[in-house]
Amino acid sequence: MGKSYLKGIIILLICFFIILPSSFESAEANNNPEAINGMLDLANWNWEQDGIVSLKGEWEFYWQQLLTPEDFHNRNLAGENETITVPSTWNNHKVKGKEITGIGYGTYRLLVNASGNQMLGVKIPKIFTSYNLWINGELVATYETVNIQNKSVPNYYPRVIYFKPDTDTLEFIFQVANYRHRSGGIAENVLLGTGTQINNSIVKNIAFDLFLFGSIFIIGFYHLAFFIFRPKDKSSLYFGLFSVLISLRTLFVGEIYFLYLFPSFSWEIAHKIHTLTYYIGVPIFIMLIKSIFPNYISKIIIYLVNIVGLGFALIVLLTPTTIFTYVNPIYQLFTLVLVPYVLYILFTACSQRREGSIIIAIGAGILILATINDIIYLSVVMMDSQNLLIKSIITKGNLSSWGLLAFVFAQSLVLAKNFAKSFARVELMTEKFQRLNESLEEKVTERTQDLETSKKELEKAYQAVSRSEKSRQHLVQNISHDLRTPLTAIQGYVCAILDGIVKEPKQQLNYLDRVIKKVAILDQMVKELLELSKLESRQLQLNVYLLPLKLFVEQAAEKYSLDMRNTIIEFKVNFPSELKNDSNWAKDLFAKVDMDQLDRVFANLFSNALNHTTEGCQVELTFKLTEDNKKLLIIVTDTGVGISENDLPHVFERFYKVSKARQTSHQSSGLGLAIAKEIVEYHGGEIWAESNLGQGSSFFFTLPIHVKSDDRL
Repeated sequence: MGKSYLKGIIILLICFFIILPSSFESAEANNNPEAINGMLDLANWNWEQDGIVSLKGEWEFYWQQLLTPEDFHNRNLAGENETITVPSTWNNHKVKGKEITGIGYGTYRLLVNASGNQMLGVKIPKIFTSYNLWINGELVATYETVNIQNKSVPNYYPRVIYFKPDTDTLEFIFQVANYRHRSGGIAENVLLGTGTQINNSIVKNIAFDLFLFGSIFIIGFYHLAFFIFRPKDKSSLYFGLFSVLISLRTLFVGEIYFLYLFPSFSWEIAHKIHTLTYYIGVPIFIMLIKSIFPNYISKIIIYLVNIVGLGFALIVLLTPTTIFTYVNPIYQLFTLVLVPYVLYILFTACSQRREGSIIIAIGAGILILATINDIIYLSVVMMDSQNLLIKSIITKGNLSSWGLLAFVFAQSLVLAKNFAKSFARVELMTEKFQRLNESLEEKVTERTQDLETSKKELEKAYQAVSRSEKSRQHLVQNISHDLRTPLTAIQGYVCAILDGIVKEPKQQLNYLDRVIKKVAILDQMVKELLELSKLESRQLQLNVYLLPLKLFVEQAAEKYSLDMRNTIIEFKVNFPSELKNDSNWAKDLFAKVDMDQLDRVFANLFSNALNHTTEGCQVELTFKLTEDNKKLLIIVTDTGVGISENDLPHVFERFYKVSKARQTSHQSSGLGLAIAKEIVEYHGGEIWAESNLGQGSSFFFTLPIHVKSDDRL
């Protein structure tokens, strides 16, 4: 096998397995409970964690009765009901010992025990072929002609109903009537979830359907256009027709997006189009294989497939749904018989090393497997059986479109390889120019990256210089203004002694003692100003390390409980409920902190609280997680004198003097809260205060929370 083929196969498999898994995602939860005797217990179901639930299992079933909620509440129906498995048709289901057919009507009922008071959504699947739905006694979906007189209007495209239950028990009642299809009843899962979950599921499914339609249709149209300009290549014609046909089918399966666009479109015509795409698609696919490998398929097989496909297509066109749906299993069996023959053709072509055969065989093989899955999923046996093992294995249909997409990739790769050979000479002629151009682009890219790097470094340097300049201005302003008061006082005390105003030795000692105290305050103020300037300019490096969030909270609570034990106030600590238990989730949370610097924040806040409370008051330290679980919120609350509305916005400013109601005799530099603010912001958090005068104050600050798997760790 050549390197080019190996690359093609690798590309095909990568592309297919990137997009395919999303099509297998089921909206149904893995631990889905099942209904038993018409009851489904969802009392312990967590909608946010467990997701959408399928209302599968045993439903109450009342054959040849169209019952309403009033009938269940006013009549004694005990002994009249059967149980039927959903999803499945009612064909061959035994009612009072007799098997019933798909034609008729009946009532389904399910009681669901579900806790929670939130907006829910129920996704109603295709139901053969008309229905009314009551939820908790309210008619939420209806087709007025559902009756017993063979006049029901067929229309079974999926729908979504949103409702908000007012009780913990949900009652679902379906009236179902079928006179147009061989199968009757609820053949697919009814899904229940929150409104958001159901809506997201619908949007996702429609997005996949439209992606498939657009991708396959454009590629099919491209191949048809290619055939117009190069009629000799018949494979482009058949491949284009097959792609356009299957792309059309994607609008009539799954969410049936076509009926969302045209809700009044005839159900029977839509069903005929859906069926015809399958009946006609098989002969076109065989013709495509014939055009790619012309010497491997017998002409007799070609004639046979075309005649059978045309015959079944005429049956669909000329007969109503009640007739042609009965012959569909025969055509499905005919398709399955063709599969071994096609696989034999592909194997023979690969063994003889026909050009492009391996890549095409892989794509065709995936398409065949997906088609077999759909045939089994939509087969009479699957739809009519209630307890069949294969139903737990094949749980999703409509995969043939994804299989075609794989086949499209394979065909495109072979076509791309042929184009590559055609342009080989052009590439040789332009190779030197491309090399020169690539070299120039690399140089431009390299220079651009260097310039971007330099720009970022200059921006960082500019920001650092700006912070330093701002810090320098603040420091000069503080030295020239706020330090003048203690210096003036010191000068006054000394002059009073030198000028002989204070003559008594004892009074002179008192003045000198005041000078010493003022100098100490001045020294502390200068130190705090220098440290505040370093924090503002980010010249002070934090000594941060990772600390488990629970350990951080416990250590802080223990430390400050001991510090506050000997004070005159009552101290209380509130822990976040999320961290009280040893959950695996809590163990993955960390704080990235400099404990020495955070101690200063706590010390300033507690000092501030103590200085403005009196005996008998209370100080609380509260830890809690924000709603998004991304930050730890820390609150220091006191029941002291409070802060006025005018002072509150300025409490974190340097040397700000609060109103007299907040002032105490405590000597403070006036820089504590400003330093606390810089430390918190340096950690990536925020700090603010809330207060009412005379009712106490609360200081809040946040710290970012890091998760164990976070790349930033």
